[in-house]
Amino acid sequence: MNTAPPQAAARELLYVVMLVMRTVAAEMRKSRRRLEPAQMGSLMKIAAGPCSMSELARHQAVSLPTISKSVDLLVRRGWVERGAGKSDRRQSMVRLTARGRRVLADIQQRAERHVANTLAPLGLAERVQLVAALRVVAGALGSTGDDRCAPRAVRA
Repeated sequence: MNTAPPQAAARELLYVVMLVMRTVAAEMRKSRRRLEPAQMGSLMKIAAGPCSMSELARHQAVSLPTISKSVDLLVRRGWVERGAGKSDRRQSMVRLTARGRRVLADIQQRAERHVANTLAPLGLAERVQLVAALRVVAGALGSTGDDRCAPRAVRA
């Protein structure tokens, strides 16, 4: 019987995540809309609904000054806009612009197409097995935080 201790599973998962992020980041750098993975994460979070700068910083696990610099770039590109909160006018909220939604959709489609092409050599049984395993991992990781911004790429 083949058993994998949690540490071995964690090591393999982290290795695969690193490979996926490396290849997606390389693809994103080729785009005319150059975007870093952390900025894509911010766009995805904001796309789930307007959020405060504090929420965005927590989601990205960075400081307020760091997220502020990142959001400044997204605002300059016209992808995000800042505004006052509805319930607390002192709170700075960020939301995607129509252009930001189009850019995010384009980037997500390119990344998905790139990964799909990479996985194309897998047989049907391997892809079915991969999707089942990814659903298990997503279920385990989804319970640890806010996944509202996660794309629902794992479908039947």
